[in-house]
Amino acid sequence: MDQVIAGAALAVTVGLAVLRPTILGVRFTPGYAALVGVAMLLGAGLLTPAQMLDAARVQWRPLVTLTSIMTITGVVHEVGAFDRLAAVIEARARTRSAAHTFTVVFALSAITPALLNNDAAILILTPLVVALTRRLYARDTDIARAFGFAVFLAAGVAPFVVSNPMNMIVAEGAGIGFNAYARVMLPVSVAGALITYGVMRIVFARVLREAVAAPAPPNPTTIHRHAAERPAVALMVIVFAAYPFAAWARVEIWSVAAAGALASLVLCRAYRIAPLRRAVAHVSIDILVFLWGIFLVALALRGVGAVDHLRALYDVDGGARLAAIGVTSALGSALIDNHPMALLNLMAIDASSDPRPILAALVGGDIGPRLLPIGSLAGLLWIDLLRRAGIDVGVARFVRVGTLALLPTLAGSLALLWLLG
Repeated sequence: MDQVIAGAALAVTVGLAVLRPTILGVRFTPGYAALVGVAMLLGAGLLTPAQMLDAARVQWRPLVTLTSIMTITGVVHEVGAFDRLAAVIEARARTRSAAHTFTVVFALSAITPALLNNDAAILILTPLVVALTRRLYARDTDIARAFGFAVFLAAGVAPFVVSNPMNMIVAEGAGIGFNAYARVMLPVSVAGALITYGVMRIVFARVLREAVAAPAPPNPTTIHRHAAERPAVALMVIVFAAYPFAAWARVEIWSVAAAGALASLVLCRAYRIAPLRRAVAHVSIDILVFLWGIFLVALALRGVGAVDHLRALYDVDGGARLAAIGVTSALGSALIDNHPMALLNLMAIDASSDPRPILAALVGGDIGPRLLPIGSLAGLLWIDLLRRAGIDVGVARFVRVGTLALLPTLAGSLALLWLLG
């Protein structure tokens, strides 16, 4: 009976997060969905206050890091740095092919989540790229959809622990530091991105070949540089560049990120970029609550035997174990969302002697959401943003394009992970 209740709590949480229904006047965002799941588990006695405190002790560092990154990103966004970057891309795109512009957008969509995080990158780049394609290619929804997929699929495997909120929590729990993680996952991420790019160029070859950019308007709008743009961007780069040195010096990553967030708020006040309330509004409380709640749901699943089943499934040797973990994690992430899947893997895999199995789980969890929109919060945000912009990506199309990108990327990433060991 406990297994049924825990499974139902997971299904309700993920279902509400995906569908986002309005019930009795309340719109169920992912954060509210997680609260419902936690309430179900508390009511059934499958979750205790003591477990919630233990979860808080595990989660507070990555959640502080994520909050800080959102704050820094918000200030950079407020100074108009991303809008100016889009204007530069647009000006050059009018004299280049659509394929060239697609390459630039794909590269930008791979670098941005690596430096910030995938959810923040989706929120920033999706509306930016949609607006860019509409100015360049009028109302051509095919080309807008192609560029939209570039934004979503370019992120791939997180090269750094800060590139994905769940990877931060798993790496923290497994005792994998910033540098140890990057030493393995950076080359895996680059290889995966190159494979995905090659697949996307084949999938959208006709669309890119036939797209022709519109001529520049006679009086283009000039976006002037904000006085705080260079300091804000420089601060973001400095904070990121400090991560590996902090890890080497055994300084906690969260403290570096928090110091950067405070410095960005000081810049915001000194240069009068925006009211502090608007700057901190870029922190998504809903995402933070979802991460906290889904962690608790995963704890309840461990209590009813889900972790034991995973341990039995992963009980093979050598490269076969990495393959079993990576493939299972990809499929599990696509079906039940990569957050609970990653947390179940953290409880099922012992990374004390060899970090590669838990990294294989993260590879599968990062790439698996390409199979179904339910697979990640970033995917849900992406679908919602495109829908609001009038661009429909049906489930059949999502699955078709996502599968074509996933299969070679997952195989290549796991093979490289095994070779690096």
